[in-house]
Parts: sequence; C-alpha cells; structure tokens
Amino acid sequence: MLSKSRFTRGLICEKSLWLYKHKKEERVISESAQAIFAMGTSIGELATQYFPGGVMAVKGDFPTADSAKYTLELIAGGVETIYEATFIYDNTLVAVDILHKNNGKWYLYEVKSTNSAKYEHVKDVAIQYYVVTGCGIQLEDAFVMHFNRDYVRQGDIDVKKLFNATSVLNQVLSWQDEIRPRISAFLSMLEGDEPLVEMGKHCTSPYTCDYTDYCKSLLPKTEEKIILSSTPEVLPGKVREYVSSVEYPICHLDFETIMPGVPLFDNTRPYQQLPFQYSIHFQNEKDGKISHSEYLAPSDLNIDPRKELITRLIEDTKNAKTIFVYHIIFERGRIKEMIRDFPEYSAGLKSIISRLKDLIIPFKKKYYRTETMGSSSSIKVVLPAVCPGLSYDNLEYPDGMAASNAFLSMYYCNAPETIAKTRKDLLEYCHLDTLAMVKIFEVLKGV
Repeated sequence: MLSKSRFTRGLICEKSLWLYKHKKEERVISESAQAIFAMGTSIGELATQYFPGGVMAVKGDFPTADSAKYTLELIAGGVETIYEATFIYDNTLVAVDILHKNNGKWYLYEVKSTNSAKYEHVKDVAIQYYVVTGCGIQLEDAFVMHFNRDYVRQGDIDVKKLFNATSVLNQVLSWQDEIRPRISAFLSMLEGDEPLVEMGKHCTSPYTCDYTDYCKSLLPKTEEKIILSSTPEVLPGKVREYVSSVEYPICHLDFETIMPGVPLFDNTRPYQQLPFQYSIHFQNEKDGKISHSEYLAPSDLNIDPRKELITRLIEDTKNAKTIFVYHIIFERGRIKEMIRDFPEYSAGLKSIISRLKDLIIPFKKKYYRTETMGSSSSIKVVLPAVCPGLSYDNLEYPDGMAASNAFLSMYYCNAPETIAKTRKDLLEYCHLDTLAMVKIFEVLKGV
C-alpha cells in the first residue's frame, strides 16, 4: 500500500520510493532534516488551534486502517473538525491534517511550515483529494495552510493571524487524471528490482533525498585522482588596492542567527533571522596585538536575544574604523532588521553599517584564488585553501545551520551539562569564523 508521503516521494524519484520500501537501513536523515520534521510536527499541532474543538483520528504514532475506520465513524457521528482524518482508497492511505466542515460542506487543510503555498505542496494535496473523494467525501475546497509572512507577534501567539490558507483546488483538480495510473505504476515498480535512475537535480530539489549517500556509493570509482593546485593565482594590484583601502583600527565580525518558524518573541515574524551570538577580533593598528570579544545570549524564552546583543555590539565595535564581515548582505540585512525592530538603537547600528567592509570581495572577484577553491568563495572553502591546516572539520558544529539548531534546542533543554557543552561548542564555532577572517586578511596583506 502507498501513503501520501510515499506517493509524493515516487513523483520525485521512483528509485527513492523503492529504496524506502526495500532498503530503509540505507536511509540517512541529516540533523537539519530531523529538525525540520520535528518543527513540522509541532506546527501541525499548533495549527489545530485554528479550528479548535476537533477530534484526533489517529491513535498512536501513525495512521492505520483503524484510524480510517474511526474517521468514518466520526463523520457519521456528526463531528465537524477532524485532525489527521485518515482515508484508504485505491491501495493508498492518506491522513489529512485538518478536515473541517462549514455550512454542511467539507474543506481539506494541509499544514506546511513555510511562508507560502509551493508547487510541491499541490501534489501532496492532490493525492489527498483523490483518496478522500474516492471514499465518497465531497470536498468543497482544498487549502495549503502556511505562515503569514506579514504576521508580527505581540504578546501571545494569535493563531488566526499566524496562518494563512491558500486554495490550491484548481491545481489539484488538474492533477486528478494522472493519479490513478501513477499509483498503479508505483505499486508495480515496488514489486520489481531496484530501478535504474541516474542522479540529477531531483536528488536535491525540492528536498535533499535521504538516499543520496547510497546512490553516490554506486557511482563508478575513478582510479585516477585529479590533483588540484593550491598555488594561488593572484592579481596583486587588485589585492593591494583592496588592502590599502582599509582604515585602522579594524575588527572582524560574525553573527549566528536562529530562524524559528513560529515567532518566539515580540516584534518578530515567521522565519525572521534573529542574531543570538557574535564574535569579534579587534586590532588597533597594522601588525598590532589582536584581542577578542564575544557574546552568546541566554537560552531563555523570556529574553529576546537581540537587545543585549545590540548594546554589546555597539560597545565592542565603537572604536573600529573598518568592520570586516564575510558576505556583507547577511550582516547588513540583520542590522537593518534590528534598526527596524529597535529604533532606539538606530544611531549606533547605522554607524556600524557605515563601517562594514566585505572580506569576500577578493575571492568573489577572483583577485586571489586557487584551484582547490573551485568556483566557491565560501569562507569554509577559502580558509583551508589560503591557510593550510585551518578548517572547520574538527568542530562540533560544522556550519551555521547546525549552530542555529543547537541554540534553538537549548530553549527546551533542562540538562545543565548539555547546555554548558552546547554553549562552549557554539562559542568555538563563532570564534573560528572571525579568526578565519583574521588569518585570511593577513594572507591578503602579504601579497
């Protein structure tokens, strides 16, 4: 039997669907994907408050045939709002996030943790519509319920304002004729041998497949190793022009942010990036002593991490004439948002923006490059290329997403030892970001 998730998996890649049934042990779910799944579950629970007073059809962790039987009993009994309403038709089981009856007509709601209804959501709703109507339930409309990107939290979460519902009925109807043959083809394919499907864009879009590692392992091994040169190709005039434009004192600044879907604090929006940490390496004069300062907010849901961060940031950067960042769009964007949300600090924050200088420029514009960088100008690629021996490989958190997830997890952690270790690891990660910038700039100065 198929399910909603198996059907949509098969639409993306039949091999992924086959592996999901026959080789579950090869499945690799990344920490970021696990965090997304967990967030989706909690958001689905929150969305039920949009239609309060309903009945949960699923008893246990997963929808089953018993859930489908119970759903039909609820409908027959006059229940007008059912959560995880379960239906089975044409060898396919689906669980509808919210099935709601209004003025005698049924409406289907699929809850997504996004700021809009997306193309891939239509297929998700389409298979639900096919199965539900196949069971004899007439649907008046079908919606994707998603976050309202314009919602700004003030006080307790207002669920009616937090979510928007976008009708996808027309797109869903246009898919109906394709579903029956697709189901038949998938079921037949699942009874055969592992299908041959070449890797391609479908491996990472719209999601990164959890069988990517397995498929890569099947690729033919190349005996001949291609050795990329780490000898730099330099445009010395351009590099020196960039370095000579720098005014001392200087500092190197890096933020880390969280992006909670459900706003955690007043004056924040769904998926707004909220700085919770920074690292700064400061130098008064060329070849002078380098000092370090940092800030990591407390993981307390009663404390917006930005307010103390702002005051500390203004203080720690006040003497710098040049404030290096790596990829200026990010830091400048976050500072502009803090100006909007905390106008009382606008003077100090605007001053920081006026002194920002992007350290990515020499690498993005290829004033300085090596073959090992390829076409990337990411600091995680540039650092080991220009400073052999330095990399992010041995850190607990290898990237900003992992750091963000770690900080978010502390809000719901009651183990002091775990919190202490997480904070230590976060400080190490952010410290390396600005230390990397120091080392990279020293290389540029030596050109």
